[in-house]
Amino acid sequence: MVQQTILERRDGIAKTPILQRIAAMKESLAAAGDEAQHLRHLPAWASKEMADQGLYRFALPIELGGENLRAREQIEVVEAVSAIDGSVGWCVQISSEINALVIRRMPPAFAHEIFGDWDTLVCSGHGPANGPNPGRWCRRDGDGWRVNYQGSFASNCKNANWNYLMGPMVTDEGTGKTADASFMFPTGEFEIVDTWDTAGMRGSGSHDVLMANVYVPHEHLLPGRSLAPCEIWDNPTYRNPTHAVYNKAAVALGVCRGTLDNFIELAKGKTPWGLGSKLKDMPQAQYRIGEAQARLMSARAFVMDTQDRLEAHLGPLPKDGGRLEPEWQYFWPALLACAHAAQTCREIVSMINNTAGTTGSRMDSPLERQLRDGHQAATHALISWRHYEDIGKTLVGYEPPPGYMELSRA
Repeated sequence: MVQQTILERRDGIAKTPILQRIAAMKESLAAAGDEAQHLRHLPAWASKEMADQGLYRFALPIELGGENLRAREQIEVVEAVSAIDGSVGWCVQISSEINALVIRRMPPAFAHEIFGDWDTLVCSGHGPANGPNPGRWCRRDGDGWRVNYQGSFASNCKNANWNYLMGPMVTDEGTGKTADASFMFPTGEFEIVDTWDTAGMRGSGSHDVLMANVYVPHEHLLPGRSLAPCEIWDNPTYRNPTHAVYNKAAVALGVCRGTLDNFIELAKGKTPWGLGSKLKDMPQAQYRIGEAQARLMSARAFVMDTQDRLEAHLGPLPKDGGRLEPEWQYFWPALLACAHAAQTCREIVSMINNTAGTTGSRMDSPLERQLRDGHQAATHALISWRHYEDIGKTLVGYEPPPGYMELSRA
């Protein structure tokens, strides 16, 4: 069981609401974002400070020393951090998310063991490999497995002490099919390959992870469908197939909110070159602020409303009268809302940056970084523009893509 000291530590920090904790950390989180731009990953001191304040544990169950937040509250947390810095917000969403996702089908004793360390941070890299690549295969070895794998997009991996690999990502040499187990690798059993050199989300450290002929013992195995709906922990988040989706939308919403706030401050003080009045007095700027606020608030409300409906529909665990999986009519609006939020926010940050003039292009302006981050967030496959077509097809009678309702990646 998780030690009493972990539970007491959680109780101590939870006396201050999490959004207040984030507000108190604003200067530190902003400094972390600045340093991360140079490092291309979140600095260790910042990750430790964030862990100390529970920013990686808030989606975990109470029994594991978490705060058991539901979708709406998780979105608010990620949004608040992302408004300060996009890369820092990305690290909060991905690390809190994967910490919570891996417990879905994890044996409870293993979950208690892992999260008995307050600083536990699980990463995963399930994208295509960059650079050297040992292949993606595994084979049974006694009661464990031997794994060769490299994958990209392992955000915040520099600060992780566990790496998670889904079985469907590797081929079992013995059967030629995907592995019927998933794998957990502690520090020392996975390598980081430095491949993340991007403009948007530059500080997220989304490098590749590499496991070369690594043995995974039986006690570090998860089921093949390790992200299937949970039947152990009662929070509907652990049965919500859009958990990894709404978190990405929350980053986009936060970056967009930060962009608007920063632009309004700029408009109050800037007199555009060649004009005799401040930016805030230009009717075109006023119009764009109003339009942006309306579009952002509408997109946010769409996400929050559909998540509330989806998790209320799921209810308690099935043994207590709830559902293991949602019905289609509750799933698709929630997914559509997240894709819509990301794409809408991408358009808003572009419009606001354009309205800011040359200031928006200066490297010392937060609007420059937010433009990059707003565009990068919207490229993620889980919230990309492609979902408009996928869902649109179903509205005219076509079936959704196979496995569309199953959470198949983090």
